Amino acid sequence: MAPGMSGRRGAALLCLSVLLAHAASRSHPASPSPPGTQASPILPVSYRLSHTRLAFFLKEARPLTPAAINGSLQRSEPFVVFQTKELPVLNVSLGPFSTSQVVARELLQPSSTLDIPERLTVNWKVRAFIVRARVPASQPVAQVLFYVAGRDWDDFGVTERLPCVRLHAFRDAREVRSSCRLGGALATCLVRAELPLAWFGPPAPAAPPSARRKSPDGLEPEAAAESQQVELYYTLHAPDASGGCGSARRGPGPGPGAAARAESPTQHPLLRIGSISLFRPPPRRAVQEHRLDSNLMIRLPDRPLRPGEVLSILLYLAPNSSSAASPSVEHFTLRVKAKKGVTLLGTKSRSGQWRVTSELLTGAKHSTATVDVAWALDTPLPPWEGQGPLEILQLDFEMENFTSQSVKRRIMWHIDYRGHSALPDLERAVTELTVIQRDVQAILPLAMDTEIINTAILTGRTVAIPVKVIAIEVTGLVLDVSDLVECQSHSEDIIKVSSSCDYVFVSGKESRGSMNARVTFRYDVLSAPLEMTVWVPKLPLHIELSDARLSQVKGWRVPILPDRRSARESEDEEEEEEERRQSANRGCTLQYQHATLQVFTQFHTTSSEGTDQVVTMLGPDWLVEVTDLVSDFMRVGDPRVAHLVDSNTLAGLEPGTTPFKVVSPLTEAVLGETLLTVTEEKVSITQLQAQVVASLTLSLRPSPGSSHTILATTAAQPTLSLVKQEALLSLWLSYSDGTTAPLSLYSSRDYGLLVSSLDERVATVTQDKAFPLVVAEAEGSGDLLRAELTISESCQKTKRKSVLATTPVSLRVHFGRDEEDPTYDYPGPSQPGPGGGEDEARGAGPPGTAIPAGEVPGLGTAGPVPPTEDYLPLPTGFLQMPRGLTDLEIGMYALLGVFCLAILVFLINCIVFVLRYRHKRIPPEGQTSMDHSHHWVFLGNGQPLRVQGELSPPAGSALETVPACCHGDHHSSGSSQTSVQSQVHGRGDGSSGGSARDQTEDPASSPTSKRKRVKFTTFTTLPTEELAYDSVPAGEEEDEEEDLGWGCPDVAGTTRPTPPPDLHNYMRRIKDIA
Repeated sequence: MAPGMSGRRGAALLCLSVLLAHAASRSHPASPSPPGTQASPILPVSYRLSHTRLAFFLKEARPLTPAAINGSLQRSEPFVVFQTKELPVLNVSLGPFSTSQVVARELLQPSSTLDIPERLTVNWKVRAFIVRARVPASQPVAQVLFYVAGRDWDDFGVTERLPCVRLHAFRDAREVRSSCRLGGALATCLVRAELPLAWFGPPAPAAPPSARRKSPDGLEPEAAAESQQVELYYTLHAPDASGGCGSARRGPGPGPGAAARAESPTQHPLLRIGSISLFRPPPRRAVQEHRLDSNLMIRLPDRPLRPGEVLSILLYLAPNSSSAASPSVEHFTLRVKAKKGVTLLGTKSRSGQWRVTSELLTGAKHSTATVDVAWALDTPLPPWEGQGPLEILQLDFEMENFTSQSVKRRIMWHIDYRGHSALPDLERAVTELTVIQRDVQAILPLAMDTEIINTAILTGRTVAIPVKVIAIEVTGLVLDVSDLVECQSHSEDIIKVSSSCDYVFVSGKESRGSMNARVTFRYDVLSAPLEMTVWVPKLPLHIELSDARLSQVKGWRVPILPDRRSARESEDEEEEEEERRQSANRGCTLQYQHATLQVFTQFHTTSSEGTDQVVTMLGPDWLVEVTDLVSDFMRVGDPRVAHLVDSNTLAGLEPGTTPFKVVSPLTEAVLGETLLTVTEEKVSITQLQAQVVASLTLSLRPSPGSSHTILATTAAQPTLSLVKQEALLSLWLSYSDGTTAPLSLYSSRDYGLLVSSLDERVATVTQDKAFPLVVAEAEGSGDLLRAELTISESCQKTKRKSVLATTPVSLRVHFGRDEEDPTYDYPGPSQPGPGGGEDEARGAGPPGTAIPAGEVPGLGTAGPVPPTEDYLPLPTGFLQMPRGLTDLEIGMYALLGVFCLAILVFLINCIVFVLRYRHKRIPPEGQTSMDHSHHWVFLGNGQPLRVQGELSPPAGSALETVPACCHGDHHSSGSSQTSVQSQVHGRGDGSSGGSARDQTEDPASSPTSKRKRVKFTTFTTLPTEELAYDSVPAGEEEDEEEDLGWGCPDVAGTTRPTPPPDLHNYMRRIKDIA
C-alpha cells in the first residue's frame, strides 16, 4: 500500500479508538450487582392543608394493606379537620407540579344535625341545659336553654340563618311541645314549655310553719319523694316563611318514637336532653318570721327585694306574751334603725286597740324612727292566749337604688318597755334583707367549644377557649353576667381558668386529661359548673425513622460544608458560588444516607374523674402526626454523629450512636426518644429507579371505617397527552442494605442529574438543576429517556468515577389522535427510514409540522439523501448538564481535537490532488509557444535521444525569438522544476540527478556527460501556476492518440521523436495511483 494511504487509515483508526474510549467512560454502569429485596418506592408528593384552624394528618396504627394504597404512581394520606370557618383546601405538590382540591361539605360533616344552607358547620353541636331540674306546681314551666357549641362567636353573619329548636316533653303517653329560634351573638334561645297541672299528681299535706325546713335546693323533702318524671327531647327544623318557629302544642301524643315518625321526612330524629321532676309542694305563705323578744315578732316576705320596692313589715304580739313573768306590753317604745340604702317611709296602726305615734329622722348614713305604742282601751290588756299573733302596727320601708347586682341591707330593732329596764344588747334583733337588681333563677356558663385539645404540651403555646356566663330570670329573660362572676378550677392539672373568668385554657404544664374537667362559676348566691373534655397527647411520642442505620454511600462524594443546613437553605446565588469555592478548598467526603422522620401520637383522656379508663380520640387505630408542632424542639443528642437537615430529614455525619429526641418546650423534659446509628459500613447504590410524572390527580373520599376522617389519594399520570406538555421524573435510590430513598431527600448541590432524550423527535429535555423537565414533541413509546446520576460538580476534579447510577426511563407520548392521523413510528432493521431530506425533517417534528431541510443538521438543501437499508434512529448524543470538565476529559478532548485537525488537513490535500490531477490536459499538437514552460529531466546512462548536431539549432534559425529547449527559462519554472525533481526522486528508478542549473553549466562535449548524461526537453503545457507533477499527457488518456513526444519540438515543424518506454510506464503508474 502506498505510504499516503497507510497514514490516512492509521489516523482514522486512532480517531475512532479515542471516540470509543470516551463513550465507554460516559456509559459506565452504577453497579453490576443485582439489588436485593428493596422497599417499594412511593410517590414522593407533599400534602398541605390550608384554611383550617385545627387539622391533622393521620396514620393507621395497624395498616391492613399499605402496599395496595401507596406505590410509585399513587399515594394516599388520611387527615381529619376539627375546626374551620370555611371549606379547607388540600394541596398536593411534586417538584414544580401541584394541584389543589376543596374539601366538600359532605366529607367534613357527613351526619351533622345542624345543617345550614351554604354554610359550613363543622364541629358545631347543639347543647341543651335544663334550667330547673325540679319544677313545682306553682310554676309549671319546663325551661331548657339551647346554644350552638363549636361556632366562632365572632361570626355574626350566620346568626340570622340559624334553625328553630323544638322541645318535646313526654310523660307517659302525653306530649307537650314548644319552640324557639337560635340567635344572638351566642346563638342561644330559651324554650319555655308550660306543663299541665295534671302531670304534677295529688297535692301534698300541709305542714306547720315551724316544721318547714328547706333542703339545700330550696325544696321540701316531702316533695322530692312524690315527684313525677318527665322526659325531654328536642329536634331541629327550619323556620317558616315569616321567620317564626310555630306555636306551642299541648295534648296527648303517641310517645317519643311515634312523635319522631310524625315529623316531616327531612326532620332530624329526636335527641334526648334528660329528665325533670315535677312536684306539688304543700300550700304555705311565702313569709318569714323573726322574734324581736318573747312578746313581739315581725313578719316580712321571704324573697329577694328589688331596688325601689316598698317593703311592709308587720309587728305582732306573740301568743302567750301576757304572762306574769313578762314585762307589761301595754305601753312600749319601738326604736328602728335602718342602714343606708333603706328608708323608713312611715308607720300606721293595724288595729284600733293600739295607739301609735312615731317620730322619723333621716340621716346621711342611716334613718331612725321612734314609735310609741300604747294600749288604747281603758281596761287592762288581758292575757293573749289566742291561736295566732295579734297585729299591732305596720312599718313601710323603701329600697334605694344601687349599682351592684345584689346587696345586703340591715334593720335593727330595739324595744323599751315603760317601767322596766331595757333588754340586753344581745337580745336586740337584726333583720337582714337581700336586695337584687334582677330576679335570677339560674346561671349557665357557656364555652365556645366543649372540647379542648392540649397541644400546648407539644408547642408551649397556650390553648384557650372563651367562656360566657348567662343568667336566666324568673320571667325568662336571658342576661350576660360574665363580668360579675367568680370562678375556680377543680383541678389545675387538667384545665385552668383566667382570673377574669372569661376563658379556660391549658398552658402545657398539665399532666392529664378528663372527659368532665370542671370549672365552677359563682354569681351572688348561685353557682354552676362548666364541664369540658380535655384531650392530652399520649407520651412518649412515637418517632418513626425511615432508616435507623445510616451508612456512607460508595463513590458518592460531596463537598465539605461548615453547616449543611444553612448551605441547603441558602437561595442567594452569590452565597452559593462562595460556598462552592470554599468547599473546593476544603475538599470532599463521602455522602451519608439520609432518613425521613415523622412524629406521631394519640390524644387521649380518662372517661371520668376517679377512673382509669382511657378513651382515645378517633379510636385506637389512628395515630396523629405532630411533626410540624414539635419541629422546633427536636434535638440530636450528639451533633457530631448526625444533624437535622430540615424538620423532616436526618443525615449522618460520622460513625456513632446518638439519641434523637423531642423535648418539652417548657421544662426540657423528654417527650419522645429513639436511637439513631451511623455505621462505618459503606453501602452502594444498586439501582436508580425513575418514573415519568406528567400530571397529578387528587381525589378525596371518606376513610373506610371512620366517618370523621378523610382519605386523600394522589395518582400520577405517566402518559403525555399534549404537544409541548411537560413532565418530570420521580427518582428513587435503592441501596445495597435494602433501603430506598427519594432523590429529592438530598440537596441538589450534592449530586448532578443528567436526563437525556434518546430520540428528540419524540421528546426533548429541558435541563433544570433540581427538576429536569421532559417536553413532548411527537407520539411514541419505549425507553426513550436516560437518567444519569453523578457526583457533585466540585468533587469531579479527581480521577474517580463520577457516574453513580444510570437507568433507562420508559416514556409514552400519546396525543389521542385518530388512526389516520400521521404519527411518527420507529423504523426497525427491516423498515427503512425516510429517504428524502424533507421527509426526514418532517419526521423529526410533531405530526403535521414541516421543517425545512436546511435547518436539520446533517441534511443538505441541494438534493435528496439516498435511502439506506439499515437505518435506525440512533441517539445523536446526550444533553449535557451545565457542569465543569475533569482533567481527564480536558486531555481527551484536546487530543481528539488535534487528531481531527490533522485528518482534516490531510483530506483537504487529497481532495486538491485528485481535482487537479483530473483536470490537467496536454495542449494540442502544433502549439508553438506559451508564457511558461515545464522542464522534464531525464536521468540515466542510455544514449541521448538526438545527436549533438540534432540538438544544436541551425544558424539563422528562429531560436533567438523562441526559448531554447535545452536552456529553458530557469527563473520562470524553477519551482516546478524543483517539484519534478522531488517527485522523480521519490517515484523513479533510483537514478540520481541534479538540478537544471547544474546541467547547463556542463558543456555538451564534457567527458563526464558520456557517463551520466542529463538531457532537458521542453514541451508545451498548461499555465505555469499548475504543478508539474499534476500534468497528465494527453496521449495517455486515449489509446488512439499518438505517444507523447520526447524532446524539443522543431520550430520548422520537424517530426517529434518517440518517447522512451520508461517515461510511458511512469506516467501510467501516476494515473493508476490517482
